[in-house]
This record gives sequence, structure tokens and C-alpha cells, in this order.
Amino acid sequence: MDTRRALDSTAIGSMMVICLLWGLQQVVLKATAHDIAPILQIGLRSGVAALLVWMTMALRGERMRITDGTLGPGLVVGGLFALEFLLVGEGLRHTNASHMAVFLYTAPIFAALGLHWKLPSERLGAVQWLGIALAFGGIAMTFGPKPGHWF
Repeated sequence: MDTRRALDSTAIGSMMVICLLWGLQQVVLKATAHDIAPILQIGLRSGVAALLVWMTMALRGERMRITDGTLGPGLVVGGLFALEFLLVGEGLRHTNASHMAVFLYTAPIFAALGLHWKLPSERLGAVQWLGIALAFGGIAMTFGPKPGHWF
């Protein structure tokens, strides 16, 4: 996968639907928190997702192997995702769903920065750096002090 293709309308539409669904998660978690704890909701969702992944692999005849060298990295990544979900669940107790969604969607900024430093083929150009600066500036303005309320 060395070549990059331009985004088509299917890719753009798919990403918009995915972002809409992912953004609604925090709203649903917050709206139903008085009935079911957010951590429990996230745990149930993750359990169902794990079951669906296992079923898909079973239907395709794929097997999980712990001897292929992926167990350690898989456990690290799984632990980081669990920590993220724990922090989201707890964070929703202290802020509103829109703030949590913005916090979560800062991840692409950090992914782009990490890829820039890790993979030579993913170096950021001037336009990408400008986009990251604008995104970060927007987040800082949203959560930063408001004019007249600096202290």
C-alpha cells in the first residue's frame, strides 16, 4: 500500500457517518448515565464488539495466535483503549458530552504528529502543519479562558 488515492464521495460519506455515530456515543452515555453507569455502558459495548469480532473471524476461518509476536503489542494497545474508555466514562461525570467529544477527537492531531515523527513516508507538509495548528488553536479557544475572564 505505497500509493495514495484521492478521497472519493464514498470515503467522505463513510467518514461523516462514522464520525456522527462516534460523536453520538458521548451524548447517549451522558443522557443515560442516571440509569446505567457510563463505564458499564462502555464495557457492555466493548464486550459486544469483541464478540462480533470473534464471530467474524470464526466465519472467515481465521484463528487468533498468541505465538506470532502480536500478543504483547495487542495487550498494550488493548490496555490503552481500556484506559481511554475508563477516562471517558469518568470524564462524563465532570463535563458535558460535547466537551468529551472534542477531547476524544483531538486524537487525529496526535496521530498525525506521531506518524510524522515515526514514518518518513508520512511527513507533514506546510498545509498539514497549518491544519494541525488551526485545529489545535480552535480547541484551545474553545476550552481556554474567555475574553474578560483571564483570571
